[in-house]
Amino acid sequence: MASPSTRAPSASRLEQNILLRVAVYYLVLFGAAFMAWRYLPDSMLPHQTLDSLISAPSDINVIPSKKHPGGPAFSGTQATLTANVAVAMIAALLLILPIAWVYILTRHKNGYQQSVVQTLVILAPVVAGVVVMVKYSLPLAFGLAGIVAAIRFRNTLDDSKDAVYVFLATTVGLAAGVELPVAAVISLIFNALILFLWFTDFGRSPAPLEGGRGQKKIERAMAEMRRTGSFVAMLDEQIFRDMSPEQLELAADRAWRRKRRQSTDAPTADDMQRRDVMLRIQCDEAEGARPAVESAFEEYLKKWRLGGIVRDTEGGQSLEYIVQFKKSAEPDDLMNELRTQQHVLSVEVK
Repeated sequence: MASPSTRAPSASRLEQNILLRVAVYYLVLFGAAFMAWRYLPDSMLPHQTLDSLISAPSDINVIPSKKHPGGPAFSGTQATLTANVAVAMIAALLLILPIAWVYILTRHKNGYQQSVVQTLVILAPVVAGVVVMVKYSLPLAFGLAGIVAAIRFRNTLDDSKDAVYVFLATTVGLAAGVELPVAAVISLIFNALILFLWFTDFGRSPAPLEGGRGQKKIERAMAEMRRTGSFVAMLDEQIFRDMSPEQLELAADRAWRRKRRQSTDAPTADDMQRRDVMLRIQCDEAEGARPAVESAFEEYLKKWRLGGIVRDTEGGQSLEYIVQFKKSAEPDDLMNELRTQQHVLSVEVK
C-alpha cells in the first residue's frame, strides 16, 4: 500500500499543473459517465431533444393534495422530474469546472475577476435546472422569460472573451438539460480550442527583433541615439512600441537587475524590508547551490523569486534573486548563513 509520502508528490503535481488536472478530470468524468450510461435507468438521464422540449405535451400527473385541495401533490412522474433536474444540474457543474480552470490558467498573467469565474460555475447548473423544469410548461417558460428580462446585470466585463465564457456557460447548462453528450462535446472542444490559441499566442504580431530585420532596427536605433542622445525616447519609439507584454516584462526585469548590479550604494535594512532588492550569490556551481540556498529563504524573506543565473567573465556563476526581507529578519543573519552553504563563494545585497 502506498504511503502518504509517496502519494503527496503526485497529488501536489496534479494540484499545481492545471493542464494535467483538466486532462485527468476529463478522463475520470467520461469514464464515470460511461458507467452511468450503462447501469443507470434511462429515465434518470436527461436526453430529450430541442424539438421535444418545444412541442412535447406535459406528462406530469398533478394529484390534488388532501391537506391543501388547491395545491398539487407529488406523483411518481414528479419524482422523476426532480431526479432529472438534479442530474442535469450536477452534470452542468461537472462540465463547467474544467472550463473555469482553463479560464483561470489563460487569464492568470493578465488578471481576471473572481466574480466572472464564480458566475461561470453558478450559471451553468442554474440554466440546466431551469431548462428541465420549464420544458413541461409553456406558461412557466414565458413567465420566467419575463422575470429574466427585468433583471439588470451591472457587472462590466474587462475582456470581450469573458462575454464568450458567460455565453458558453449558458450553452453548457442548456445542453446539460436537453442532451448531455452535446454538453460534454461543447466543454471538451471549447477547452481544446482555447488552449490551442493560448499556447500558440494566435493573432499576436510580436516585435521583429530577431534576424536581419531586428538587426537593422537596432542599428537604426543606435544611429538615432548617437545623433540626438534621446536614448530612452528612441527605445520607446523604435523598440518598446512593437514588443509584446511578455517581452516588455522580460526586458524590464533584466534592466532592473542590471541597474542593481551596477549600483555602488548598498541598500539599508529598512530598504530591504520595504521594497524589492537583489540578493546576488556567487557560486562555483549554481544549480548545486540552489536547494540549500532556497531552503534558508523561508525564515528570513517575505517574498522571493529567481531572476536568473548570470555567468561572470571569469567563468563563475551568480544566482540573482529578487527578494524582500521580513520586518523581523536581520539581513546579515541570512547572508552569514548562506556563506556557510556548499558551492557558495560570496553573498551581497544590491
